[in-house]
Amino acid sequence: MLWNFGVKDKPTFIKGIGAGGSIMGLKFNLLNSNQFYACSMEGTTRLQDFRGNTIRVFARTDCCNIWFCSLDVSASSRVLVTGDNVGHVILLNTDGKELWNLRMHKKKATHVALNPCCDWLLATASVDQTVKLWDLRQVKGKDSFLYSLPHSQPVNSACFSPDGARLLTTDQRNEIRVYSASQWDSPVSLIPHPHRHFQHLTPIKVTWHPRYNLIVVGRYPDPNFKSCIPYESRTVDIFDGNSGKLLCQLYDPESSGIVSLNEFNPMGDTLASAMGYHVLIWSKEKAGP
Repeated sequence: MLWNFGVKDKPTFIKGIGAGGSIMGLKFNLLNSNQFYACSMEGTTRLQDFRGNTIRVFARTDCCNIWFCSLDVSASSRVLVTGDNVGHVILLNTDGKELWNLRMHKKKATHVALNPCCDWLLATASVDQTVKLWDLRQVKGKDSFLYSLPHSQPVNSACFSPDGARLLTTDQRNEIRVYSASQWDSPVSLIPHPHRHFQHLTPIKVTWHPRYNLIVVGRYPDPNFKSCIPYESRTVDIFDGNSGKLLCQLYDPESSGIVSLNEFNPMGDTLASAMGYHVLIWSKEKAGP
């Protein structure tokens, strides 16, 4: 669905295929505002327009047991990267030519991210409990990574900060990590936070504010978590990216579901939070100081 959240018009709706068609990753085409890239459990990574037309299929599994679950695109370098549920990562140019296809992880490649300020630097995350950093100019095989960052739990995501100097990872239990370009192989900050994995819940992923050093993530209260209190709310938590200190929490009592995904607009003054069947829009005017 595509809609202008400031106008109460009906959204643009593109009908899916039903069961098995879950979209696992979506990116706007920055070179054409009427198009977007998507990967899905249908087994394709493709470019579509908002009329429902498929412009190009970049990758196809042709197997119901293998599907794509992550993607990223660089408009400046004209490349697309996509990962599947058995650990393969494919690099293509935006004309559709495959540059390489390698099994970079032992299990599902849950997240792939290109550095926004250094397009040759790729981060991949996996349920094999690792995050790996790669130089796209020097990838020759599964062992040609720059760094392998071991985690104690499977990893949902690894995303670069807007300035490209830091990396933020989310595991499937209760830890957020911040890495720095000054020392990629060791986290500069560990933030305890309850966001445990549940198979029927969209995996919770942490994200950056586009302009300030702030970290945003949905909370899934865990009675076994050290700081858990009775009847703890399912909030959206905002942390200081330097200190790891919890700065504030957002909560809507009328929509008390678990927020799995958060995304800011480019200006950073509006936040969209996705929970179940609902998307909440937070703005500075409505949220207050």
